[in-house]
Amino acid sequence: MTDRGRRNDDGDQLGPQSRAVGGNRLGGGLWWRIFTAFVTVSALIAVLLLFADAWPKILEHRSSIDFSLLAAGLLLALIAAYLTFIPFADIAHERAGVDLPLLQMAHLYFTSQLLKHLPGRVWGIGYQMVAGGQSGAKRAWLSVNILHMLLATFFGLSSSAIVLAFDRDWRAGVLVVAASLACYQMIWSSVSVIKWSARRIRIVRRFQEVLPSIESVSGSTRIRLLLIFASSWLAYYVSWYFFGLSYPPVGGAGGIRMCALYFLAWFVGYISLVTPSGLGIRELAFAWLAKDFPPDAVAMMAIVGRVNLLSVDVILGLMFAPFSPRDIDRQPI
Repeated sequence: MTDRGRRNDDGDQLGPQSRAVGGNRLGGGLWWRIFTAFVTVSALIAVLLLFADAWPKILEHRSSIDFSLLAAGLLLALIAAYLTFIPFADIAHERAGVDLPLLQMAHLYFTSQLLKHLPGRVWGIGYQMVAGGQSGAKRAWLSVNILHMLLATFFGLSSSAIVLAFDRDWRAGVLVVAASLACYQMIWSSVSVIKWSARRIRIVRRFQEVLPSIESVSGSTRIRLLLIFASSWLAYYVSWYFFGLSYPPVGGAGGIRMCALYFLAWFVGYISLVTPSGLGIRELAFAWLAKDFPPDAVAMMAIVGRVNLLSVDVILGLMFAPFSPRDIDRQPI
């Protein structure tokens, strides 16, 4: 077949330059290293500015905080964040055929987490499209992020519902666990129905192309995703247990409940699209949801939650910053 007739998986026209092994090698050059370093450093600076605003507020209460317990909670939060990344790598490999080493995948994922603190929320996906290059087609990167975001949000909301239900009555908690498992299965079925409909309705066929192709995600992978996400949120709740212990007015059990409320507040801030990372809106929502706690405890845990999120993004962003994909041919965006 001629060059004019060949297309990639997205249906985009491919020319000789985009297919040639050495045709558009941005990754091995000096300019590519400068670009990736600039993006990473810019995102780090933005996050550090937010961190510099929040950290002094914790120091104001240093006499009543056990910083060793805060450090233990942060370590568990780092583990939880890394576990959340593993499903992203699995989906990218199985859905988009991405063959990057795990460290390079981690660079793409955690750099995009840093970029989410910038206004717009889309810079991370754009960076993955450019830096990932021909390791995954452009629309495939988009669908990977859509599916991962959908699953991560689902597990976050369902875990909050489970914790708050068990806080009221164990039977309610068991019921919510069963409902969550049923909804998890429905996620895969509902996307299949949407894709089936999109194939038959001309006006949404273009939209169908960016929907996650869940047919390519095997049953064993779905179970693996379930177990990893569940483990991630378990580690995250234990981290907040330590956060609660670090500040006696809250306590360990209160920290777990506040974790559930904080994610709900995070979700409200995230979908607001008003401020970077939902800053401000998240704290207002958290103060309202946690109104049963003492005001000083709510204020302290809101600050701890913000510092924790920023610290996790900075630490993991720095840890994987050196592993940008440099030696992969890239097709023009």
